[in-house]
Amino acid sequence: MPTYEYLCRRCTHVFEKRMTLEEKQNAKATCPKCGSEDVRQQFFGVNFLGKKTGGGGASGGCCGGGGTGCCG
Repeated sequence: MPTYEYLCRRCTHVFEKRMTLEEKQNAKATCPKCGSEDVRQQFFGVNFLGKKTGGGGASGGCCGGGGTGCCG
């Protein structure tokens, strides 16, 4: 079940709520601290692992350049 993070605009409390996609579409989240329905969904940071391009060399690579040979 997905977890959603919300920010209450009234009291600035940040809270998480676990609910199905159907529950999220049909229900309004309320702040557990003050009871306000003036909440906004926060979005978690997402890390993307990309394909490394280039061959390193003088531009850096895993060693930061300089030809120290620390990578292999």
